[in-house]
Amino acid sequence: MLKLLPGPAGSRCVRCISTFRHRAMGAVLARLGVRPDAAVYEMSAGGAFHRYLRRRFAHVTTSELFDDVAPGAFRGGVQCQDVQRLTYADAAFDVVTSTEVLEHVPDDRRAFAELHRVLRPGGLLVFTVPLMEAPATLERARLEQGAVVHLCEPEYHGDRLRGRRAVLAFRTYGLDILDRLRAAGFEASLERVDDPRHAITDGKVVVGRKRA
Repeated sequence: MLKLLPGPAGSRCVRCISTFRHRAMGAVLARLGVRPDAAVYEMSAGGAFHRYLRRRFAHVTTSELFDDVAPGAFRGGVQCQDVQRLTYADAAFDVVTSTEVLEHVPDDRRAFAELHRVLRPGGLLVFTVPLMEAPATLERARLEQGAVVHLCEPEYHGDRLRGRRAVLAFRTYGLDILDRLRAAGFEASLERVDDPRHAITDGKVVVGRKRA
């Protein structure tokens, strides 16, 4: 049994600082039989899940979104990428992963299309987002001519680069996230992980597979 950090950050492993979502992602990648020599793209360049991928897979590409760096350019050895307009070639990766990223993307339709484009036939998109059991996604905000229009009470999350409550959530996904993936060309499923040994309770991981 894992030893966990107490408090509101909760469910973080004392040893590796992973959250239950990170551990659920690792369990799903193992369940799907992803090969150690797979070309993996992770939409983060730090943290517990990033470290896990580096240990597990031989070919890992990572990035961050920097507000003042052009997509494809580098800052401090880390490449900037905007998932709505990735600079990678078609069919560049076998697997794309992310944890709690896509709810912050203004146009997730474009993002899913781009992720489909950079995956090889048969490739996997494996990710987590805040996910309600409700059938429909709650749209919280949208961009209109470059300005944010709030559709309900704003919700902000934190990240490693910008700090606490600094990143706007454009939506809280419902189960129709699978329909959004299918509209982008994926086969889609929701993987549920319950593993008391690794302190995972109702870990929800979304999986899209590019048709071969």
